[in-house]
Amino acid sequence: LLVSTAIAASLLQPDGPYRVGFTQFIIPHITPHDPTPGPGNELLFHLYYPTYNTSSPSPVPYFDPRSAEIWGPLLELPEGSLNKLTTSLLGNASFLDAPTGHPTVLFSPAAGFNAWMYYGLLANLASNGYTILAIDHPGEPPALRLPNGTETIGLSVDVNFTADLTREVHAYRVADLGAALLWFSAFVSGTNAPFNTSQFLALGHSIGGSAAITFAPENPKVQAAVNLDGGFSQHETVMTDVRRPVFLMSSINHTVQSDPSWAEFQEHQTGWWESVSIYGSGHLDYCDIAMWKDTLGFGRFVQEQFGPVGGVRVTRIARKYVGDFFAWVEGGDKGVLDTPSLEWRE
Repeated sequence: LLVSTAIAASLLQPDGPYRVGFTQFIIPHITPHDPTPGPGNELLFHLYYPTYNTSSPSPVPYFDPRSAEIWGPLLELPEGSLNKLTTSLLGNASFLDAPTGHPTVLFSPAAGFNAWMYYGLLANLASNGYTILAIDHPGEPPALRLPNGTETIGLSVDVNFTADLTREVHAYRVADLGAALLWFSAFVSGTNAPFNTSQFLALGHSIGGSAAITFAPENPKVQAAVNLDGGFSQHETVMTDVRRPVFLMSSINHTVQSDPSWAEFQEHQTGWWESVSIYGSGHLDYCDIAMWKDTLGFGRFVQEQFGPVGGVRVTRIARKYVGDFFAWVEGGDKGVLDTPSLEWRE
């Protein structure tokens, strides 16, 4: 007799005063000469938003079956274990009756990663009153499940992001951010949703962070940008003067010495900027992946891309620093950016 031992394992929960609603939209958008296996004619937007609802008839699974089949063996996790991961997202929850006043956050993930792999950071921002529009480009992540039940198989999980492919991905990521801003403004106008369409914040990880920096000065509605450990491999990004607040967070091995593009970028800034490195962190600690093993009880990853501090701790630190940066951009004090604390000693 086989007894199932499948027990749900909840990822790091949001800490704000709101519950978090979630919904998705498939948006027509043409990507000329799309370098991915995707159709090149659509985007998938994930909307995280604050809500007063406490329950939802629409469950939001964290992993779709195909993605679990891909990532489990790659990370040497037991079969079926990733399907145990859960979130507290409330599918299609009601919007608030009035705006919270915060800018809307546009988010772009790391190359080849799904936007839903940033639940730890994005849901937390939403629980603190922000609306987040996270962008997936069908054909780039290894698998992408769409809300209409279809599935797009993308680049191999071990694809070699050559210089040419990186340039192409970076270019359409910037265009995708622009499409998201335009669509969101039209969506809010057409639905009277209580979201801010006059002020935006750009946020991204890895190539998504570089794209956020490149995109920010192109649109006056974008007040500030955050780059989570993304190198400026694109010449135009290195030379970009964002002319507004920029916050850079890096892993311990990503420094101006190891990546001269960061030093060059900083030299071109005429606006406020700050760079913080988290001691003991790795490049992939900024997404949820590093939390998967911790949450499932298998211990931490020990690889070059993951640091000894662990994904849960790095996520908490990123929440604090990004949150305080956004609060300062909106007129508050700089919090931990201005007053170092032993609580965030890394």
